[in-house]
Amino acid sequence: MNSKFLKKLSILSTILISSSTLIGAFPKSNNNSYIFKKNKDVIILDSHLKTPIPDRFRDATLLNISGSAQFTKDQVEPLKKAINKPNICIVDLRQESHGLLNDLAISYHNFYKLVNNGFDSIETIEKENSELNKIKINSQVNIFHKNGKFYKCVEAESICTEEKVVTDCGMQYKRYAVRDGGVPTPETVDDFVNFIKNKPDDLHLHFHCHAGEGRTTTFMVLYQIMNNQNNLTLDQILSYQYNIGGIVLTNDGYRLDFLDSFYEYIQENKDSNYDIPYSQWIVKDFK
Repeated sequence: MNSKFLKKLSILSTILISSSTLIGAFPKSNNNSYIFKKNKDVIILDSHLKTPIPDRFRDATLLNISGSAQFTKDQVEPLKKAINKPNICIVDLRQESHGLLNDLAISYHNFYKLVNNGFDSIETIEKENSELNKIKINSQVNIFHKNGKFYKCVEAESICTEEKVVTDCGMQYKRYAVRDGGVPTPETVDDFVNFIKNKPDDLHLHFHCHAGEGRTTTFMVLYQIMNNQNNLTLDQILSYQYNIGGIVLTNDGYRLDFLDSFYEYIQENKDSNYDIPYSQWIVKDFK
């Protein structure tokens, strides 16, 4: 059995296993925490920062991309000004439903299962719209921290999707639903490759997830692999992304295996302009 076959088998197994892995801390029963019913999603606080731009903002000027953590409604215009490009697309990498409530960034969380587990981007957006539409103006909304502690109850003065705020600000919006702590599915990779190879040269991409760490760094690496004019090695690309403000991805074995496979896929298929989709390439040794 050759090493390439074993690597692809490992990646496919990881995608299947990781899709059913629980994440997040369970709320403890103490004076500062709440116990939630199983299958009950709660609204948690993502960000309430008053800084002009979101946390972990970094700009890879030579690649015409940038990245950050989740932003609030008030940070959208300053973010656009910080990027300072005429043509910008916000690339939202979150599978979990999330939105913008007043001056807060919020999302939906379940302490016993993954929210929207297995959903593709379209299904995620549909679920997200349904949940945010349930929040009525002037209603009282309980918000928690991710560790289960109560944050506060707020009156809903405004509630909207990220897409609406972004497009109202004159930017484009693209969604790739990726599990927190996970890697994109082969089908999501196909969509991303098609998007990148067909996008206008002047389109600046701003990637973000929840914390601006794992998923954001991963997709900025994927982009750089596809736009590798200097023929950098994967290690050099990973170092570059870390040095501009990303995180170390090499200590996560299955994520590194995925990046190895994507780098190999690009090397093998760039001359054909990716006629063979990644989802077919990754399984072709099994046929």
